[in-house]
Amino acid sequence: MSQDKITIYGPKGDGTYIVEFTTAAGETLAISVPSGETAVLQHFQARMPYGLVVPDTDRPPDDG
Repeated sequence: MSQDKITIYGPKGDGTYIVEFTTAAGETLAISVPSGETAVLQHFQARMPYGLVVPDTDRPPDDG
């Protein structure tokens, strides 16, 4: 069963990180984060080294 997933790759040789968002259907969006903006990514990457699987939910977004 496929699941949505967020993965953080890096640091690359130039200090940048890549954040990849993948849907269960296989659609992907990758964002490159400059080396000076990676402190938060380093924090989360240390705590989820294999990525983060995002559960599917039918609950509507909270408006307030």
